Amino acid sequence: MSARSDDPILFADPTEIRAAQEANFAATMDRVFAGHAFYREIFAEAGLTRADFRSLDDLRRLPPTRKTDYIARHQDFVLSVTEGPLEERVVWETLYTTGSTGAATPFVSTSHDFYNILTTYRRMLTLRGIGQGDVLANLYPITQYPQGAYIRVMNAASALHIPVIAMLPGRPAPSFKTGSGREQVATALATQGVTAAWGVPSYVRLVLRTAAELGLRLPTLKHLLVSGEELPEAGRANLVEAAAAVGADAVVRASYGATELQGGFVECTPGSGYHNPAPEEYWTEILHPETHEPLRDGEEGLVAITHLNRRGTVLLRYLIGDIAVRSQAPCPHCGATVDRIVTQPRRADSFVKIKGMLVNPALLDRAMAADAQVLDHQFRLCRSDPADPFSMDELELAVSLPAGTPASHDDTLAAAVKQAVGITPRIVRVSHADLVDPGRAWKARRFIDLRNRLP
Repeated sequence: MSARSDDPILFADPTEIRAAQEANFAATMDRVFAGHAFYREIFAEAGLTRADFRSLDDLRRLPPTRKTDYIARHQDFVLSVTEGPLEERVVWETLYTTGSTGAATPFVSTSHDFYNILTTYRRMLTLRGIGQGDVLANLYPITQYPQGAYIRVMNAASALHIPVIAMLPGRPAPSFKTGSGREQVATALATQGVTAAWGVPSYVRLVLRTAAELGLRLPTLKHLLVSGEELPEAGRANLVEAAAAVGADAVVRASYGATELQGGFVECTPGSGYHNPAPEEYWTEILHPETHEPLRDGEEGLVAITHLNRRGTVLLRYLIGDIAVRSQAPCPHCGATVDRIVTQPRRADSFVKIKGMLVNPALLDRAMAADAQVLDHQFRLCRSDPADPFSMDELELAVSLPAGTPASHDDTLAAAVKQAVGITPRIVRVSHADLVDPGRAWKARRFIDLRNRLP
């Protein structure tokens, strides 16, 4: 199965794509004006009427929606739909989005929404080269809050009618009795004919390293699908090397996803940019960080998304919290004519001041990604005296390394961080289990600012 034959909108003339988007936008705005508590209030305050939104270009009349707006009033972002087909009124599921702080926030999908999510995930897989004959391994864990990572891999396989094996790594709660350890996951990859593994990059690499330690071979593994963490090129290279060490000639394709997208923008080939797999469902804008005016392709700004065809939670001009660059030119690799994010997204609020210097935490992660020995890591910004809020800043690197890694490697890590940001960290060795957060889909929290937390 190919994306070109099965999903022609991905390769349609841009005017056809825009026409589909405008039609869905018009219908969505009718529903929003009729039954969306949050935006009806915004419209009233701004004196906006339905006639003010004749096309997508008129979205600029609406102020962007921030994550804090959504978190504070999430129930007001669910459409009130009292008429129409049953599938537009039945709540199919509620998933949750979690940020670096705060409680999980519900995201509601109706049956109508879920049917379209299945289409989106089928396209995501076909764009990434997955098709009939592939066997998919789900390396995401079950979490305490229902989140998209684990669930959507299962949905994606069903949408493409291919087998999927849920590895169930980790243990999110004492009552969960069916989890698997790394050795079990690695063994399953080697014995179940898996051709594609999908998970968080750091955990995928950890499993591959474990397979190598066990002397396992994975010659059928051809695809590594990763999401949930930034993937610098050094990190991609490390994944390829880890796969090669177990006999796998695998291609690493990343995705740019969010719960609010209910999917991800995906690479067709490494470095191709993140393709929008459902342009009739999602309208993307890149906005000026201060004026919030739409920017042209090639200009860096805030990523905003608008839902064009949802019945549950609906967001307009929603700021995901990242800065990136968009392109609407055809992909030079696969020929898709949908919009793409063509730079590695970075957090809009990512810079932090350490010892008087502005530091981009992404540079810290890249330094770790370039070290093949690092299984997982976490940077902790602390006070030299935790009881004294005015004591000097101290950067601590908690790192998980393979057993037997010489102590001298700590100096190598410290030097790499020093070269990246000009600060020498204190190194603390920990186990992988000490770093992961099972409530966040097996992702370590890469950077924690502890300076204002007193004992």
